[in-house]
Amino acid sequence: MNWRVRRGYGTLVAAYGAKVPVALDTAVALIDHSGPRLRIETSRGTLTADKVIVTLPTDIIAKQKIRFRPELPAKVAAAAGLPLGLADKVTLALDKPDALPIDGHMRGAIDRTGTGTYQLRPFGQPCIEGFFGGRHARDLEESGEGALAQFAIDEVVNLLGADFRKRIRPLASSRWALDEFALGSYSCALPGHAGDRAVLAAPVDGRLFFAGEATHLTWFSTCHGARDSGERAAQEALTSAKRPTPSPAG
Repeated sequence: MNWRVRRGYGTLVAAYGAKVPVALDTAVALIDHSGPRLRIETSRGTLTADKVIVTLPTDIIAKQKIRFRPELPAKVAAAAGLPLGLADKVTLALDKPDALPIDGHMRGAIDRTGTGTYQLRPFGQPCIEGFFGGRHARDLEESGEGALAQFAIDEVVNLLGADFRKRIRPLASSRWALDEFALGSYSCALPGHAGDRAVLAAPVDGRLFFAGEATHLTWFSTCHGARDSGERAAQEALTSAKRPTPSPAG
């Protein structure tokens, strides 16, 4: 079952991995697996490793924003069969929240797809969460900073009355399609491409291992699916470490 998280998934993931050393602001450009040791070229220099777990979003792999040497055409094709959909969120701070029900829900419109859905006072907090998807979300992202929030405010005011315009203000919003390190939100298999998840998840040469929600056969498009796939990839890497490392030619 999927559960909401009171302080957000970002806080959950940060707490879960608090003891894991992480290097931020380190963009990877190339993973070279042609030699006896892997070479990872980054914006902060070159790293070497025996094994690597790759958790890239599918559109990053499909568009080869990060390159592999030798190339991995099967991975690129599998990732292309699992493109990222788009699900954006906006949070609006709410003045005088008691006027609205805790965990209430509204739909912006029922006669068009260009609309949002709204969670009122989630967990009793003084805010409204707006959710936008698909082509409409992309159009709002491309309309510029603040367009998601402004659209949400206009829909909420249309539903709840003009007085609410003075009682809500933007707090935060996502723009996943324009994030150069994501290019979207959750993977979705194109018709006939569900099997690409297993192709994307398969290790390469006993040295490259692949994780991420898109590689999970059942819990794709979820945070816990991503977590479980990471555990699976880590176990594959540990198991592989017990055997002699094969040559890159396999």
